[in-house]
Amino acid sequence: MTRFRLPAVGGLNAVIVAISVVAPAKAQTCFGVEARVNVATSALTTAITGAITTTEAALVAQEIAERARLLSAVKVLTAQSAAGSDQVSNGFRASSEALATTVVTQEQRQAVAFAAHRYGSIGYDPCGSNIKAQALFTAMMGSTAIRQQIVAPVRSQPGRYADPKDWVADVKSGDAPDGASLYSGDTAAASRFINAIVGPPDPQPRNSGASATNDLARLEKTGRDTYRSMTASVLADIAADYRTDGPIAQARTLSSHWQGNDGGAAWAAGVAGQHDRGIIQDAVRMEAANLALVAHQIKRGMRTEATAAALLLAMVNARISNSVAAPGRGSASPASFQTP
Repeated sequence: MTRFRLPAVGGLNAVIVAISVVAPAKAQTCFGVEARVNVATSALTTAITGAITTTEAALVAQEIAERARLLSAVKVLTAQSAAGSDQVSNGFRASSEALATTVVTQEQRQAVAFAAHRYGSIGYDPCGSNIKAQALFTAMMGSTAIRQQIVAPVRSQPGRYADPKDWVADVKSGDAPDGASLYSGDTAAASRFINAIVGPPDPQPRNSGASATNDLARLEKTGRDTYRSMTASVLADIAADYRTDGPIAQARTLSSHWQGNDGGAAWAAGVAGQHDRGIIQDAVRMEAANLALVAHQIKRGMRTEATAAALLLAMVNARISNSVAAPGRGSASPASFQTP
């Protein structure tokens, strides 16, 4: 802070000089001393008054200048303090805004990342499993048509008569019938095996007129056609299931999607880092595949029951044929009974 300095005043020196040169007045002993005293007093008074006025003016001017400087310094200090406060306040406000923006941005990114992780978890290779499941469905739906195609070449058909020589030629020209053909996936080989198992067709009767003999012959043919057609249908259904692109092959392919040759290690690695949503979706697909396999298992159970029913029908027919004499053909005996 600026210190006050009093300037050297020339008037004050003049007063001191004037006082020092004036001799003491002795009015009691000197004539006319009063006038000289009065003159000296007046001059001293004038000098002192002038010195005081000059000094006062100088002091006032100096005080005004120093006050102006002090006010200017105070203004500068106030402005600097205000500017500093504004800068600090602005800094705090800017840092708070930046912090709030960072927190909000981080929360948004975390929410986006969580949503992406949640809804991006759709299980292990969902497109592959859907394609395999669709292939299984198509194979199961197409088994009926394939079964009919396998049965069509069989010589013995329900309600039809044909020359047994054609059946004999088929059996002799082809390979030996093998039941493994039903599970090999070769539908043509399965047809040949079924043709051999069902047996030759019934020849055309010589007399087609209405008679008791002909009626009994037709009745017997109907009985034979019943369990023959059942046998052919069951065997053809097995061959249709085990064809190259059939339900069994597609079911194995679908099961290998989660199990595979590695015991399911690839599937476990695929869902290890996924959200629960993806794992639940995969569990739903597994359960759907399991239901499809259960449905196919039920179908196989029904097929087994149909086979048992055909066998029972054949046994009943054999028992009847062995105990009841056929008119015009003589009594049937166990030695004369021929299974179809």
